[in-house]
Amino acid sequence: MHDQFSAPTPARTSTGQDGQPESKRIPEYHLRGLGILTISAQEILESYRGGGHWLVPSGTDPSKSYEVRVGTRPDRNRCECRGWDSHRHCSHLVAASRVAKASAVCDSCGKRCWQHDLVEVQEDDGLLSWHEGDRLCRSCVRDGAWA
Repeated sequence: MHDQFSAPTPARTSTGQDGQPESKRIPEYHLRGLGILTISAQEILESYRGGGHWLVPSGTDPSKSYEVRVGTRPDRNRCECRGWDSHRHCSHLVAASRVAKASAVCDSCGKRCWQHDLVEVQEDDGLLSWHEGDRLCRSCVRDGAWA
């Protein structure tokens, strides 16, 4: 599991209007999504299909995967699973959203990589082939794209 994935605390206690403690639980689908993420983060990253589309393995059936769309606007999120059809949320979207936030596309090779594996071009790097803010994966830097 990568450091960029931090699981929330499963339960928190607060005081309600009547002064009695009430428990705020994280929804089960969210916890299942974090479980899928823990086991399959690299697989999800490598499944990126472009346009915000990911393949996320089922948490219960290893032979199944679901296509998930993580949009820049939450109303564009989608998943093929029954949970999404019924509730408009699911564990697969939780896992894909976390991977989407922790990764980006290399401006040289176009491969989706973890943010921590990308090097951002700075103005003082003096590179003629790249612009400030471009991000290159370590493989492209090693293979000579950083010139």
